[in-house]
Amino acid sequence: MPVAASAIYFLNLRGDVLINRLYRDDVGGNMVDAFRMHIMQTKELGTCPVRQIGGCSFFYMRISNVYIVIVVSSNANVACAFKFVVEAVALFKSYFGGAFDEDAIRNNFVLIYELLDDKPVPNATLQVTGAVGWRREGLVYKKNEVFLDIVESVNLLMSSKGWCWLWKLFLLMYALYNINHLVIAGSVLRCDVTGKILMKCFLSGMPDLKLGLNDKIGLEKESQLKSRPPKSGKTIELDDVTFHQCVNLTRFNSEKTVSFVPPDGEFELMKYRITEGVNLPFRVLPTIKELGRTRMEVNVKVKSVFGAKMFALGVVIKIPVPKQTAKTSFQVTSGRAKYQAAIDCLVWKIRKFPGQTEPTLSAEVELISTMAEKKSWTRPPIQMEFQ
Repeated sequence: MPVAASAIYFLNLRGDVLINRLYRDDVGGNMVDAFRMHIMQTKELGTCPVRQIGGCSFFYMRISNVYIVIVVSSNANVACAFKFVVEAVALFKSYFGGAFDEDAIRNNFVLIYELLDDKPVPNATLQVTGAVGWRREGLVYKKNEVFLDIVESVNLLMSSKGWCWLWKLFLLMYALYNINHLVIAGSVLRCDVTGKILMKCFLSGMPDLKLGLNDKIGLEKESQLKSRPPKSGKTIELDDVTFHQCVNLTRFNSEKTVSFVPPDGEFELMKYRITEGVNLPFRVLPTIKELGRTRMEVNVKVKSVFGAKMFALGVVIKIPVPKQTAKTSFQVTSGRAKYQAAIDCLVWKIRKFPGQTEPTLSAEVELISTMAEKKSWTRPPIQMEFQ
């Protein structure tokens, strides 16, 4: 890209990511959250189309009901960035029949990803003739093997209504794991899943593989789903998906199946994002009591909703406490806990967390009494990480 962009995001008016492309690894995945918090939620969208936040520059433009945001981490040509946006939108309109809005992006996300991909085609002749340019011929293995991993990250923000705190859940899974079968209660403010399918293939010849999923993949608009009779079986509605070049896009668009001739060795088959129908495997129930100005009682129960034969590994629960914390004492029914002053949190670690269990943490927190005027504590979100 001529502006040396680190990332480009397409957002709707609510700030939801429709499509994004990361070109460099010098910015974090939370850049879009910074744009929402410091620009969209502060009503400063119309003041200046260029903003600097946390060492990164944001160039943004609204077209119809879509915001296009370019993130750069170094000095870049602003005029060139906006020229790129204008030319890119003109190109999209030529493909979409003159329309460029949220619906057009959702209906043509595969094509947009292809257009935004700045990697050169290694051999155009191979693409035209249908030959496989990512795999050499004549491969022979004594033992044919295929390994597949699904890695998913779930971001959840729950309302404090009916609960004592807001809490965020960051989920990292390395398994073939169907989260649609899990249940969680509570008022969810925002929830989305980003995932990727990683493969290792050691196969002879030119194998033609087909990835079978338990549930069907749906990419149609909601209006189209309502206009036709319902089909049997569950459907996973993907907001956007990116495939490796080996995937047959024509077959996926027509049959919703992932068929491909894989590269040799390790590669990323696809990436996807889901915002609807996400059910989480844990429930966090915290109770916080402030006893005067110098003491607090913290009680946290974590329920695992998944089956008893499954378990989570490396569970870490971070419970924020006030900065003036002086001393803590704990009782836990599973794992171990300690106070980390550097992050102002009680850190509760459970090495192995079986399903259908409810471990609890009880803590007494002693605070330093100050002469300054007492300010109300904001009670930051509880964070949870696990595999």
